[in-house]
Amino acid sequence: MQLRANVKQKNPFIFFKWAQRLDGTIDGGTISSDSSRVHVHALRDRCDLIVIGGNTVRHDRPTLDARLVNGKAPDVLIYSHNDDFDRTIPLFDVLNRKVFVESSLERIRQYSLVMIEGGPGMLEASRKVTDWYLSYVAPKIGGGTLQLGSVTEDFEVMNAKITDNIILWMKKKDKVIC
Repeated sequence: MQLRANVKQKNPFIFFKWAQRLDGTIDGGTISSDSSRVHVHALRDRCDLIVIGGNTVRHDRPTLDARLVNGKAPDVLIYSHNDDFDRTIPLFDVLNRKVFVESSLERIRQYSLVMIEGGPGMLEASRKVTDWYLSYVAPKIGGGTLQLGSVTEDFEVMNAKITDNIILWMKKKDKVIC
């Protein structure tokens, strides 16, 4: 499935992305395959903004660029109530991109195509603004302890692809996209 920002679209298209193992765990190192990571980098190249939580920045120390496809790095919104970040983390050093640290998600309305990456906290915080969900399910068990949590959603699968991971594009069953 290809994503393109629609210039006629009045609101941004916002999707939430996560990777998990068959046991539902989302932590403990690299989860998805090399081809799935390339796919994520290709999506980042198309996005205008990536949203992540402050704990992801503090613990994972990400770059959040599109280096695997030699693409552009989108702007980053760190959703956090505390601005206590180590500014030597790679994501603060990427050329030609802005990094915002804010305690609201209002900034996403200024962008056309937004990817939210995260765990249970970001999933909960972004429920009201997310249009679609993208999950990479790796054929692995074990290696982590954290799951997406107690959020209850019923999804409709819009597209499924099986490679060396299962890639699912979904939306909430009650969400209507125009």
